Amino acid sequence: MVDEAHIVSIGVRSEYRGLGLGELLLISAIEQAIETESRVVTLEVRVSNHVAQNLYKKYSFTERGVRRGYYSDNREDALIMTTEPIRHDTYREELKGLITSHEKRWGPCPRQIG
Repeated sequence: MVDEAHIVSIGVRSEYRGLGLGELLLISAIEQAIETESRVVTLEVRVSNHVAQNLYKKYSFTERGVRRGYYSDNREDALIMTTEPIRHDTYREELKGLITSHEKRWGPCPRQIG
């Protein structure tokens, strides 16, 4: 869709997991989607990846469907997850609060969006 941002992949090496890097990548992707005036953000996530699913839910992604046999390495299914409209003030305020929480825990990370 023309007004939909699609996150293809977010990955963090195992030795760097749990340091807020995946969340920072997600924040940056959402900020870019806002900058490019996308209406929503969508992605696929392995049905077995509960850590990632919880992160996406934290950022208001909800399950919208399943892609059967989506992953070529093992034919695992993928959940399709999509945000509510990101242009709305309520979403942007929620995002602002999540960014503030991330910065309090991990420190500020200057970004070029604006």
